[in-house]
Amino acid sequence: MQIITDGLLSNNPSPNDFAPDVGVELMVGVAKGDHQAFALLVESYQSMVFALLRRILGPRGAIEDVSQEVFVRIWRSRENYRAQGKFSTFLYRVTYNLALNRIRDEKRKPLHMMPKGDDGAEITQQDPKSAPPEAAVSSDDWAGLVSWGLEQLPHNQRAVLVFQHYDGLDLDEIALVTGLSGSAVKSMLHRARTNLREVLQPYKDSEND
Repeated sequence: MQIITDGLLSNNPSPNDFAPDVGVELMVGVAKGDHQAFALLVESYQSMVFALLRRILGPRGAIEDVSQEVFVRIWRSRENYRAQGKFSTFLYRVTYNLALNRIRDEKRKPLHMMPKGDDGAEITQQDPKSAPPEAAVSSDDWAGLVSWGLEQLPHNQRAVLVFQHYDGLDLDEIALVTGLSGSAVKSMLHRARTNLREVLQPYKDSEND
C-alpha cells in the first residue's frame, strides 16, 4: 500500500479484510429477502462501516445514525443488487454517499436548530478545526495529530485518502465508490496529500527543534 511521504499516514491494513465472495454471497441472499443473511451481513460489516464513517465524519459525527441508514438503504435497495465486483466496493459507495448527504444536511442546518441549554440559550460548540488535541501535541501522538489533520481537509479529499491509505482501495475502486474519473481521483489524492502535509508541517517541525 502506498504511503504518504514523511510518514503522515501509516501502512496499516484494514482490520476488516473480507474475501470478496463472502459479502456477495450474503448479499445475494439478502436480495432474495433472506432476513438471516441480512442479520449476518450487518454483524459482519458493521465495524467496517463504523470505521469508515468515523474517518469521514470525524469522531463527533453522527456515526451510529448514518451506520443504521447504510444498512436500511441496503435492505430497501436489495432487489436492485447485482453481484458484480466486490461487495465491499458496493458497501463503501452506499456509506460514502450517505456520509456526504449528512455533511450537506449539517451545512444547511439553520441557526435556530443549534442545541440549547436548560435556560434556552444556544450552546456554543467548539470548532473541531480550531486546534489539534492538546493530548496529542503534548504526548507527541503522531497518529492523533494525523487524525486531526484529516479532519481539516475538505470531506472529499479526506475520503479519498481514507479509501487509499487506510482501506487499501486502488484508484479504480475509489473511482467506483466516489463516481469520479480515475484522473480526478489521482488529482484529488495529490491535493489531499499536499494539504495534509501543510496542516501537519508546523507540528512536525516542532519535533525537530
